[in-house]
Amino acid sequence: MSEQLAIFIDFENIALWAEREFFDFEITDLIEALQTRGPAVVKRAYADWSRFTRYRDSMMNNSIDLIQIYSVRAGKNRADIRLAIDAFEIALTRPLIHTYVIVSGDSDFSPLAAKLREYGRYTIGIGPRSITHDLLVRSCDEFIYLETALGEPADVNERSCAEIERARNLLEKALKAHGQRGDLPVMATRLKQTMLLMDPAFNEANLGYSQFKPWLEEHSDLAKLFLKDLQLYVAPLDYIATGYLEVTPEENELSGQQTVVKTERPAPARQPLEAQYRQAFTRMKMTSLDLSIRRDILRDIYRELNDHPGEQTTEELLDMLEERYDAAGLIRNKSMLRETLQLAFRQGAFNYFDQPVSPYAPVKLAPGIDSEAGFVGRAEADFVFALVRSGTEIDLAELAYLLLNDRNQSDYIQSLLDDLSKRGMIITRNKRYVLPGSGNIPFADDPALRILCRDIEQVVVPDGIQPGVDSARTLAKKAMVQRSQDFAASSNTYLLACRLEWDAIEVGEPGATLEDLRWYMASYASAIAGKLSQVNRDYGGARPYYLAFFALVQEDDPLWGRMRGLINPMLAYYWSNTGRELDINVSAWNLSMSSPAQIAVYAATHPSAELRRLWYKVTTDLAQINPSVLRRIANQLMLSRAEFPENARVAEQIEAILDEVSQV
Repeated sequence: MSEQLAIFIDFENIALWAEREFFDFEITDLIEALQTRGPAVVKRAYADWSRFTRYRDSMMNNSIDLIQIYSVRAGKNRADIRLAIDAFEIALTRPLIHTYVIVSGDSDFSPLAAKLREYGRYTIGIGPRSITHDLLVRSCDEFIYLETALGEPADVNERSCAEIERARNLLEKALKAHGQRGDLPVMATRLKQTMLLMDPAFNEANLGYSQFKPWLEEHSDLAKLFLKDLQLYVAPLDYIATGYLEVTPEENELSGQQTVVKTERPAPARQPLEAQYRQAFTRMKMTSLDLSIRRDILRDIYRELNDHPGEQTTEELLDMLEERYDAAGLIRNKSMLRETLQLAFRQGAFNYFDQPVSPYAPVKLAPGIDSEAGFVGRAEADFVFALVRSGTEIDLAELAYLLLNDRNQSDYIQSLLDDLSKRGMIITRNKRYVLPGSGNIPFADDPALRILCRDIEQVVVPDGIQPGVDSARTLAKKAMVQRSQDFAASSNTYLLACRLEWDAIEVGEPGATLEDLRWYMASYASAIAGKLSQVNRDYGGARPYYLAFFALVQEDDPLWGRMRGLINPMLAYYWSNTGRELDINVSAWNLSMSSPAQIAVYAATHPSAELRRLWYKVTTDLAQINPSVLRRIANQLMLSRAEFPENARVAEQIEAILDEVSQV
């Protein structure tokens, strides 16, 4: 029987992080992930639930006890104290519960985790990457980043590059420790236990691997693998294998004995189209729901909006559908529903009565969508559009098989392409479907991106750099590592990666994609903006690069998920630079701890009229580029309007700016 779990959620800590980082937090996904480890017999969440009413239904649907902690304006967060008391009380009174899960990033829970371990309880910490304190990580037996627990695909970014290097060092240290004990080769399961003892935050899923074995195979330059009795063993490269261990069994014809043969990894071949499609959808964080479930959800969305246009917001619609499915015993959580709805949203299938797009605005079907089949087709066209935008070759039969489980449905895929063409979203050039625009880089003419394209076009590739996508990818990884140390070096390296990817697309090199180019361009924009504003103090010169970043990173774009970790700091610095540009001291704004919404309030309500005017101007510029990110900020501010009246005033200003821009 699986060991019992007790789950304690510092909900306010997690929910506020999710709002700041534009992360759609679904408690159902987290509970389902944890219950794979055993039955959760205690589930408690601590918060002032008057502030988080929109989460209460999903919490109760997962049988989570809501512990009310009333907010106080100053002093110790009482949720921390109450959670710690409850956890320790259960540890003393319920000995059958062995595993304790603490969901928070707050280092104040470190003593609790340490004390639970002292009493022989296994502690698992779960918290967001960006706010979790290292002290909490090392106090737990095991620590899982919240994004990993929720199934977010691991993208290579600045943080993960450092994690990759740390994991490699950890592997070497663990193997050395086993070698000193004469315990080589070591079973892979024991090796992982040792690595977790050394660093509880180690988790191959954080690095993009579903299992430990593929991660080990990827680091064959540090360790080699053996099999014995169908068990996997690991040893350092200099370990001398004996005859009874083998990686690849091969009979020695002369001696009749088995020898150890280290297999050479073949050169990577170009992936089949189906694999390319799956990889593209995963990279762009698009839904991979079963066909029947996806279509059932889309049909239900259509019927509700067709029968009740404008009577509910998208959030209310999702809540209603989730309740309906739950009552029918269907496993379709809100995360699934939102992912499916996003397909239709990205293809313009909704109308918000000429209001700015928002999950909290009344919604109806867009003009021209007058049938269930038409709505489903409009939503499923998003899969096809994503592949065209990435520059991937379109094979009708292969795509029909992936999306519809039937290669004979090529005509349907063609109809989606025809619809996209009719709506002006794609065109054909040289017998390929591409985005409209000049040349092979369709967004080269975008005014907001002109400054990036100009910089890329001026790059001269050094003689020692090999052209192609592999070199571009290597340079991008190098730039990620440089970013935390040297904005100037990072921006130069990113720019060179952009140039190589751009050239590879122009010549039609296999593997060159517009999605990767846009990723490199957004990364370059963030690095050069950091260099100009934080190193050169050229705040006006940095502003076009901030705007270019937000022109690329839109909420309805897959790049949003890949760049989510930079959205928050980029927006905070974009607004705080208004004060610096006017030589106003902004150190009291505490950029490292304040959310973009708080920075907006500081700037918009500052005593300096000149600063308020400049904030209004740069916010208007941003509204013209990316209104959805401002809509999220306004929604965040409205959540705390009762406690902080000035937040409501700034939210109203942002709403007024959005209205003004939408009418131009």
